[in-house]
Amino acid sequence: MSRTLAVARIHAMDHANVFVLPWVILVSSFVINVIVWLLLPEAAASGSGGILSLYGFAVAMISVLVSRGFPFQVGFGVTRRDFLKGTVLLMALYSLGSALILTVLNLLEGATGGFGLGGRFFRAPWFTDVPAGQLVLIYALPMLFVLAFGMLCSAIWSRYGTTGMVVLTIASALAVVLMIALVTWRESWPSVGSWFATLQPLTTVLVLGALGVVAIGASWLTLRRAPV
Repeated sequence: MSRTLAVARIHAMDHANVFVLPWVILVSSFVINVIVWLLLPEAAASGSGGILSLYGFAVAMISVLVSRGFPFQVGFGVTRRDFLKGTVLLMALYSLGSALILTVLNLLEGATGGFGLGGRFFRAPWFTDVPAGQLVLIYALPMLFVLAFGMLCSAIWSRYGTTGMVVLTIASALAVVLMIALVTWRESWPSVGSWFATLQPLTTVLVLGALGVVAIGASWLTLRRAPV
């Protein structure tokens, strides 16, 4: 357990990427949205998706931490298992911490009527239109998913290099194209649309959380044989 905590602490020593830049980017996005609300009041209530900037940066953050930290820490005697456990611990704490902060900001935005401008930045339409007790999960599980996805991409790069990333990109694109072609061929778009219409935010994030767990497992299978 001590080695797991040590791995997480070493990751967290990158204060700029872990603690500073994510929130600087989010605040910058928020300020831009406020300016837009002031200029176009009718756009305030529609939501902008600016909160996604925090999730987008998380992919880059964990990719850097894993690709840079894996050879360094394993080279100094940390086992691959402990590296993965420590990284997952950091991801879980980061997801929970971010979710708690976003939940508070969500409630503050709601209590102040969109900060007096009727805006919806932290209260993303549909996605956060849930009971207050579900908000932490609504924010945390997507964060865990994007972090796990970033870790998997970094693990593939660490083991297979550029070739692995190219193959992953092509395979993912082909899978999407084949799925679209299959749905079109079976004329199932109405059924697909109906299925999406029945989804609830909590169900959606639970699926994302499950996919995140799968990505973590795939990362372990990849990193266990990655060269240092």
